[in-house]
Amino acid sequence: MSITTPSIAGCTISLFNEPTCLQILEWLAGELDLAPEGVETGLTWVLAHSDDGVTWGRFDEQANRWRLGHDAMPEVSPPILPGSLLELRVFGDDGELLIWRTDDGLCGRLLKDDEPERNTSDIDPLRPSEELRIVRGDRIRGGVGEGFTRVTDAAGAEQVLPIKVDSAQLREGKIRLLVRHYWVQNADNGTVRIAVTRLVKLTTGEQHGG
Repeated sequence: MSITTPSIAGCTISLFNEPTCLQILEWLAGELDLAPEGVETGLTWVLAHSDDGVTWGRFDEQANRWRLGHDAMPEVSPPILPGSLLELRVFGDDGELLIWRTDDGLCGRLLKDDEPERNTSDIDPLRPSEELRIVRGDRIRGGVGEGFTRVTDAAGAEQVLPIKVDSAQLREGKIRLLVRHYWVQNADNGTVRIAVTRLVKLTTGEQHGG
């Protein structure tokens, strides 16, 4: 079940209850062939934070299923389970699905971009903005498998990225996460602030945001 909330400039947000969140986890795990009703299916990437680690994933269009880091390297990447999940983001060019843990269970929301005509002016103070954030990891550990790459850094933190990368890309900080911010304006004084932020895609090679 989803509930549409008041729209923020540049996007529309729908909320999901816990049963739908659980169905989404089943869909990611391959236990459901189709996404639950009301969930945008044009999504490409997965990033989950759990009590026991980080799990990345990507959608395999040829196989019509999700590929998760746990399947490729379970010794590093934990499964995405309701009991241990802290936050899950499933995202793509047009929107993001977010699930998070609360004291009362799992909650979720789908953020979908509005049509681009709304944001054509560069001087519009509410025009969504973007930035690129460097993904943690500066060296490869254990190589590449099934399209995933196990990376680590000097502090020993590890994660399994859902793409093939090389050592040079990591050293040069070219593996980045594109983030999009949506803004709201104070009706009394005209100031603007970030209302919500979402992930867009995992990138290689770009040095500057949009």
